[in-house]
Amino acid sequence: MLLQPEEASKPYRIIPYSRNRKFTGREHLIHAVERHCKRDGHNRIALHGLGGAGKTQVALEYVYRRASEADCDIFWVQGSGASKFREDFRAIGKHVGNPLASAETEEEGFLLSIKRWFEGRDNRDWILVIDNADNEEDFAGNNTPIARFVPHGPSGTVIFTTRSRQVALRQECERIGVEKMAKDEAKTLFFEHFGNWGNLRDGEEDVVAMILGSIDHLPLAVVGSAAFMAETETPPSDYWKIFRENDQRRTKLLSQQFSDIRRESDVTESVLSTYFITFDRITRQMPAAGHLLRLIAFVDRQNIPEQLLRECGVEGMDDPVEFRRAVGKLLGFSLVTTTKHEGETFYELHRLIQLSVQAYSSPEELQRWSDNALRIVSRMFPKYEHELRDICKSYIPHALA
Repeated sequence: MLLQPEEASKPYRIIPYSRNRKFTGREHLIHAVERHCKRDGHNRIALHGLGGAGKTQVALEYVYRRASEADCDIFWVQGSGASKFREDFRAIGKHVGNPLASAETEEEGFLLSIKRWFEGRDNRDWILVIDNADNEEDFAGNNTPIARFVPHGPSGTVIFTTRSRQVALRQECERIGVEKMAKDEAKTLFFEHFGNWGNLRDGEEDVVAMILGSIDHLPLAVVGSAAFMAETETPPSDYWKIFRENDQRRTKLLSQQFSDIRRESDVTESVLSTYFITFDRITRQMPAAGHLLRLIAFVDRQNIPEQLLRECGVEGMDDPVEFRRAVGKLLGFSLVTTTKHEGETFYELHRLIQLSVQAYSSPEELQRWSDNALRIVSRMFPKYEHELRDICKSYIPHALA
């Protein structure tokens, strides 16, 4: 939506999406953004979390609430690639009447003049949302393709939505973690997209709760499953029956495309495929991390001993620095989490990520990494001795996976 100010005193508005009338809950996140935005001086905020957690929707709801205020300019650009960012940044320059917009100015100078325009607005509040700022190479330093044009200045707020902790840290943001929804929020969101309670058979409210629990109350998965049921007139009990049959059925259900008009137009819209671009980037930028992720996807996804990963045979994982870099990459994209038990570190893979990695892999890769996982667990499984019983116990689920 492009709103032209009727006169010079009116605020500028470039918000590419309509307000989401089905936005549900997340008030604690909205309040956290508001608290950081209202501080004096220049603010930088990162809504950080797993793909599909609802980062963009939180940012969108917040800027629409701020749009009711007359003293705040609001702009929105895509951060998913340098070319998209430059196109959107140029549009800002033209919208605000930057005199270089009509001059014979090379692009670099024009974009830097827009950056300076933001930095010179010390008497007016502004918000710049940089959505989908996931590619670390674009934000790694002050001279990288997008970061070099991100404004600083004495005032204003930049809000990043990102899957990458590194982007949040290197852009010196206050990081707000966007995680799964609360159970009641997920249920409300489901019925916003599925329809009303009157369409349910007796007892199906409990079935809906089980479906939502199985997809970990992740907003994109909630919307995707509700969309499939609504479009195909599939009752939740029938959906749940298919979902529980086996991994292949679950993968097929979660790979069904659906429409979300508030996402980038070239983004594939299915629950599992939303992670493919992240897998591509990790594999390209740090192959060892990509290999580690594939290995993790073929053992039991919970309580994975750190020792198993350190001694898995993936190149470089016996080097403590390279291991921390690789596992840090997976942690930074919220693909895995850590837990501690009796002083030992264990890792857990998100259930949707496990299915997504398997859907992403070719049949040859599936066979290779399944064989690798079995061989590694077999090699590391200790010969049973009484004093090693706890170690044996921690490896049994991975031997059976």
